Amino acid sequence: MSQSTVKNCVRHFCEAVIAVFSPEYFRPPTPSSISELLEEYAKRGFVGMVGSIDCMHWGWKICRIEVAGQHKGKEKKLSKVLEAVADYKLKIWHYNFGSPGSLNDLHILEQSPVFDAILRGEAATVHYDINGHAYNTPYLLADDIYPSWSVFVKSTEKTLGLKFQPFARMQKACRKDVESCFGVLQARWIILDTPCRLWSATDMGTVIKACGILHNMIVVDETNIDPHGYLFDPACQPGEMYVLEVSKPPLFTGLPDIDALVFQTAKLRDKRLHLQLQNDLIEHMWYIHGSQK
Repeated sequence: MSQSTVKNCVRHFCEAVIAVFSPEYFRPPTPSSISELLEEYAKRGFVGMVGSIDCMHWGWKICRIEVAGQHKGKEKKLSKVLEAVADYKLKIWHYNFGSPGSLNDLHILEQSPVFDAILRGEAATVHYDINGHAYNTPYLLADDIYPSWSVFVKSTEKTLGLKFQPFARMQKACRKDVESCFGVLQARWIILDTPCRLWSATDMGTVIKACGILHNMIVVDETNIDPHGYLFDPACQPGEMYVLEVSKPPLFTGLPDIDALVFQTAKLRDKRLHLQLQNDLIEHMWYIHGSQK
C-alpha cells in the first residue's frame, strides 16, 4: 500500500475507535468512580485525592513552517502537548491535546477545560474531613510548576523539618502515577514515542485520543491488578481519621450565573485553602507515619 493509503487507514481506524468506545472508556468519572478513587487514595494517605495531573510532549516531524516557531519547546524540538489526569491504575480520566510545544504546563492549564465542570457547578460534590477541617472539593497531585490552587497539592523543595519528610516522599511516589501512565502509553503505542509524520494537527489529535481509549480499555480489563500496594498499612489508620462522602451533581439548567462563576473561580484558586490543605495532609501523614514506627 502507498503511504497515503496507510495514513488514511490509520485515520479511519482511529475515528472508528473514538466513535464506538469513547462514551464508555473516555468519560468523566461517575460518583461511584470518584468514591472508589477517594477510598483507594485515602489508604495511601491522601484523603480527598482523585488523581495526578501532568503533560506529555509528542514530537511533530513535519510541522508546517508557518507554525513551527510556536511548536518549538525548550529542547528546540517541534511538538504538541497532551495534558492528562491519571489515577493509581494508570487510567486516564482527563484528556486535553493540541497545545503547541512552546507552552509550559502552567500556560496549558490556563486554557484547559480540566476544571470546567467545577466552575459550571456540574461536578459531583465531595465531602471529606481531615485534621479537623472540612473540605468539599477533591484535589490532584501536581509538580511545582502548577499554581497554588485549592485543587492542587504540591511538594516544595523547602526544608520544613522532619514532619514534612513523609508527606514529600509520599507525594512524589503517588504523583508518579501520571508519569507511569505516559510511559505505558508510549510503550504500548510506539507511534506516540516517535515524531509524528502526519501533516494535520487534527489527525494527530485523533490518533492520540484513540491510543488513550485503547489504553483505558486494557486498564479496565486488568482492573483487578494493583501494582502499587498501600503506602501505609490500612489497619494502622483509625476509621475516624477521615470521612469521605460523594453526592451527585445538581441537574444542569443552563449557563452558570456570573456571580456563581466568579465565586467558584475564586474558591478554586484560593491560595490560603491550598496551604491549609497541604498543612493538614502533612499532619495527617505524620500521624500515620508515627503510628507505624
